[in-house]
Order: sequence, then structure tokens, then C-alpha cells
Amino acid sequence: MNAEVKKRLTEAITLLSVPGIGRGRFLTLVRKFGSVPAVLSASVSQLESISGISKGLASNIRECQDQAAARKMVAEIAKREWQVLFWDSPEYPKALGNISDAPPILFFNGQLIATDERMIAIVGTRHATEKGKMFAYNLASELARSGVTVVSGMAEGIDSAAHRGALDAGGRTVAVWGTSLEIIFPPLNRQLAGKIAQQGTILSEYLPGTRPDKATFPDRNRIISGLSAGVVVVEAGEKSGALITADCALDQNRSLFAVPGSPGSKTSLGCNRLIKKGARLLTGVEDIFEELPYLKGQVAAREFVRRPDMTKTEIELVSLLSEKPLQIDQLSRAANMSVAEVMEFLLALELKGIVQELSGKRFTLAEQRS
Repeated sequence: MNAEVKKRLTEAITLLSVPGIGRGRFLTLVRKFGSVPAVLSASVSQLESISGISKGLASNIRECQDQAAARKMVAEIAKREWQVLFWDSPEYPKALGNISDAPPILFFNGQLIATDERMIAIVGTRHATEKGKMFAYNLASELARSGVTVVSGMAEGIDSAAHRGALDAGGRTVAVWGTSLEIIFPPLNRQLAGKIAQQGTILSEYLPGTRPDKATFPDRNRIISGLSAGVVVVEAGEKSGALITADCALDQNRSLFAVPGSPGSKTSLGCNRLIKKGARLLTGVEDIFEELPYLKGQVAAREFVRRPDMTKTEIELVSLLSEKPLQIDQLSRAANMSVAEVMEFLLALELKGIVQELSGKRFTLAEQRS
């Protein structure tokens, strides 16, 4: 870890350690003031002028800066040779950076590569059936062979099966931990963690010494879904943590898939309920590619723009959809048109085979046709 990274990390940890500063306020302040040092040196009145920053919190920022403790923490991180990603790093996952409570700092072992922009999360209960684990394993293998990176949380059951499926297929997988990187949980996954670090990436937002906690695991689920284009829930009981990931996926405008199961199976109660609420029923990998065709490769809007039967407005809408699926209200705002008008044009584009509708009133570009 070079001196510049150590300096930036010390500053960031100093600010994040101030009582009352969470991820959201951290990012808000840094964007307003331009840098962490500018926030740390700002006056109480300057800080208090920012929406959401009370006088008490502004005083905390000025008076509770423990840089000595931050430097000690950075020394520990450097000693462990963790790699660091800041919120504004070019390598920071683009999809994750777009969520409202993105982690300002990520620590990781392994390697992040460009193709990791194409990710699907596979999650489920720790108390999975053998059938469920086999389904997760096979689904992850098929995704990996198609060049899609599989994301999960390395818990027992469905998560571990998904990681192993991707690894055994020679593909990549990302594990998001609810502990700091030096604490492998569950301990029985030590060997799996080693393989993931070699063939993929282990990510955590937590500082050294962060042990398993009832709050950290639900909290990390937003990262699992935030990294991914879609989330697949394979098996989940009524109170499974996988359902928290499903909620995060919906909040973050991600595709949500659920594998159906027997009505009498406890491990299928959560999945069946998600399907009733609108999650896409999934029976195989083609269901994912049908909803998210760009995962097979980038769908370029310019290829469609050349078509002579497209109007100027249709070209504009296609351009807006060239990077990621968007909800109808997002398209309406971006195009400065009413929802009814946008729907009219989207219907025409669907009939031309250029656009397709996804769950949750979202739209994406269809696969290219020669």
C-alpha cells in the first residue's frame, strides 16, 4: 500500500468513525465539499449549512476526529495486504456506485476485472435441500460458462453451492462478506474462501476486527444485489436472509428471480411468496438471458439507430436504454415526456423487436437481430 493510499484511507476512516456519520452522510458531505480533507477542515457553520447535518453532528465532525486511531487501523490493513477501493476509484464497480448507500470504501482479496460488470447474484437459505444446492450449483456453472460472474455471500447452503458451481466451471465468482476479510465465516468455508480469492474476489466494507453480527449480514446484502444485474433466490424460508437481498434488489431496480417449489416445503415458502408478488419464475438460465439479454454481450444502441423505420423519439429512447434497463417513470423523466407518451413509443419499439419489457415495468434493449 503506497503512501497516497494510506493518506486517503486514514482521512476516510477518520470521517467514517465520527459518531453520526454513516455511508450516506459521508458521500453527501464529500460531494458537497469536494474531498474528505475539505470536510474535516470545514467549520461548524459550513457543515451545518448542508441539508441533513445538524449542529450537533457538525460539532462532532469538528471535535471527534481520531486520526491516531485511524492511522493505527490503516497500519493494520496495510500489514494484512488488503487491496482498497475508494468510492471514486475507476475500478469501483459501476453498478454498486449507483445505489443510494454505496460503501465509501471496499476492501478485497483477489482481482476485480472488467467482465465483472456482468454479474448475477444467487442466494438462498443456509438450511438448503440437496436438490436446492444442486440447482444453485448447476445454474452458477451455466452462468459462468456464459461469461457471467456469480455473486453470493459464502454462507452455508445455497450461497456456497453457487460459488462452487462457478469455480468448478472455470468461471469467476465474487463473495461479499458480513465480516472483515481476516475473519472467515463460517469457518468450514476456509478452503472455499481460498479458491475464491484465487479465481475471483472476496469483498468487504468492514474494518479489521469486525466479527459476525446480526446487523452486518443483512447490511451486506445490499452490496450483493447492488453489484448485480439481477438476483436469483433459489430456496428461502419465511424469514430467510435471502429475502432481505430480494428486497434490496427491488429497491435498487434490479431484476428479481425466484425458483418455485412445493407449497408444503418450508424452504420454498419465501420463493413462492416472491413469485406471487411479481418476481420472475425461474426454472433455468434461459429465463435470466431472456429478461437480461445484454448479459450475453453488450447490446449497442447504434446498431438499431441505423434502422430506417425508427422515429427520432424512438432513437432517443433506445439511446437511453443502451446502458441498462430503466423503469417507465425513469424514461419519462429522462425523455421529458408523459408516461402515456413513452408507453406508446415503447409499444412500437416492442413490435419492431428492438425493446422488451421486464418485470416491474422496466424496459431493456432486446437482443440484436441481423
